[in-house]
Amino acid sequence: MKILKVLAIVLVVMAGKAAFAQQDSTLAQRDSAISRRNDTALPAYLAVKDGLVKSDSVGVAAGAQKFADEMIKVRLRSHELENLMAMKKLRADIIEEAKAMAATKNINEQRKHFAIVSKGFWELAEKYRFIKETKVYYQQCPMTGVTWVSNSKEIKNPYYPKNMLTCGEVKGQL
Repeated sequence: MKILKVLAIVLVVMAGKAAFAQQDSTLAQRDSAISRRNDTALPAYLAVKDGLVKSDSVGVAAGAQKFADEMIKVRLRSHELENLMAMKKLRADIIEEAKAMAATKNINEQRKHFAIVSKGFWELAEKYRFIKETKVYYQQCPMTGVTWVSNSKEIKNPYYPKNMLTCGEVKGQL
């Protein structure tokens, strides 16, 4: 009888360990899927930045809409409800500015919206760390104070590409 009780306990413990291992595997798969989903926002943002460097307002408008669509898909998670709500508000503000950028073909207006998008995008990336696969750099034009995110240390100023293409400095890195 004692042997049966010991065997039953061993079986329960082993079943529990198998359930935890399966749960860990499921969580890892979910996190991997979320990471892949979140990785689409950065390339969309960089396409907008590159369009501004080229002063391609039509390309910027299309890219800004794509970026807004990708930001909607970004999954935000936090252990604290207050942090989660703040991140969602910031994401909503970024999406709103990206849509405003997409709605105009005026390159100067697009750059104004991009300044707001860039500041918010960096803040969200820095706090939430949803950009994991690529190094990104937070860059700033010291003459004007405007900022942008880049995947290269090389400065290509999206605000003043004709006169100050290489004007800027790296202010942060993730």
